[in-house]
Amino acid sequence: MNKFFITFSLIVLTGLTVTAQKKDNFLWGVASAAYQVEGAYQADGKGESKWDFLANKVGVTQFTIGKKETGNVAINMYDRNQYLKDIQLMKKLGVNSYRFSLDWSRIIPDGIGAVNEKALAHYDLLIDDLKAAGIEPIVTLYHFDFPFALLQKGGWGNPEMINWYKNYASVVFKRYGKKVKKFITFNEPYIEFFLAEYLMNIDQSKEPMNVRYAKGITKVHNQLLANVTVIKLYHDMKLGGKIGITLNLSPCSPADKNNPNDVKATALQDQLLNTIMLDPVLKGTYPKQATDSLKKYNPNFNPTDKEMALLASQKPDFLGINFYAPGFVKADPNSPMGTNWMDTNPDAVKSNNGPVRPEALYQLLMRIKKEYNNPEMMITENGASFNNGEDEIVNGKVNDSYRADYIKRHIDAALKAKKEGVKLIGYMVWSGWDNFEWVFGYSVRFGLIHVNFETQERIPKQSFYEYQKIIQQNKKL
Repeated sequence: MNKFFITFSLIVLTGLTVTAQKKDNFLWGVASAAYQVEGAYQADGKGESKWDFLANKVGVTQFTIGKKETGNVAINMYDRNQYLKDIQLMKKLGVNSYRFSLDWSRIIPDGIGAVNEKALAHYDLLIDDLKAAGIEPIVTLYHFDFPFALLQKGGWGNPEMINWYKNYASVVFKRYGKKVKKFITFNEPYIEFFLAEYLMNIDQSKEPMNVRYAKGITKVHNQLLANVTVIKLYHDMKLGGKIGITLNLSPCSPADKNNPNDVKATALQDQLLNTIMLDPVLKGTYPKQATDSLKKYNPNFNPTDKEMALLASQKPDFLGINFYAPGFVKADPNSPMGTNWMDTNPDAVKSNNGPVRPEALYQLLMRIKKEYNNPEMMITENGASFNNGEDEIVNGKVNDSYRADYIKRHIDAALKAKKEGVKLIGYMVWSGWDNFEWVFGYSVRFGLIHVNFETQERIPKQSFYEYQKIIQQNKKL
């Protein structure tokens, strides 16, 4: 064997070894959102945000839980002394990633214009502290919240938001793009516009139900245009990481399979809930039945050829999936578009988010694999809350056995799909900590870690240790 061949063989074998070592580890993590955990709502030059306004001035929780609660303090995670303790809890848990969001109203208090260096420095330190602990930051640019000054300019109903958001993203990428390798553009456009805004109706609109509901598609469309605009920006900056978007998705089944009206409503609801997000994000199109139904009540929704070409021009590097429960659909003239997807199916334990059906997560992942060319997927939220008293402290412990079982069974379902070829790159529990749960305030708990909202004391729950065990058992993924 000549010297050249030996040398060449060593180079090839070395290269193969290096390639094998570069295989990304599966991401085990927990998730949070800025408004839900940070508190410090007036600290370090922060501007007023949409949710500061909704919680403090509108008092949206009064309409759902009968009392005013806010994220002004939340679980105090803007305080470095507190979040360093929480990072130690994450290390104890064994996660190698943490999905969190930035607060646009901290970084650019008025939405456009002057940038707040104190906020940038805070997030710099948080990212560095996470990485020093061996925890990869997964940064969500936008999680339901944005500067109130932009809400006054029309918010996502104003197409100028696309450029304002692009400017904000540019600031973030320039500052953190070299040390954060996974970004998420948006969290759950469907929930923000077709569910939360519709139900809150903060403008007290007297318009018919379907007209109010259908207006959401205009805002969704602008957000999806901003999504592809910022994906392109990120790749043009050649930062070497990945960028995705997170969608809430729920497989839909008829509440009564023998009722043709429920079957028909299910086909429409699947488009209104699932493919109306998946199709534009992964195919650059909108599903016809859903958009025809929405245009009937929102005739101003007429995307131009240029806009549709833009939607089709970029795809996310990975698809974030928030899954909690499937939808059981019944025809209901008193619900938007004549469908109600929150019907209770009696043959499964019910969480606050719906029936516990892990097999629905498996079905969802396999469907995306089949119908959307198997993109890289990350489960960016999965978790549960139960009204059964299991989050109470008893003898210094929190035995949340239902949540522990929920997490175990859903991870089993996700890993089954991964074994069958789904390109699943990570799994995030919602949430690491009990926190401010939007319109439900502090009345429901989703955390692996119990938080005393008065003292900020943390106590890991039974589900914390269950998840810890699962991570330890699956380190070789």
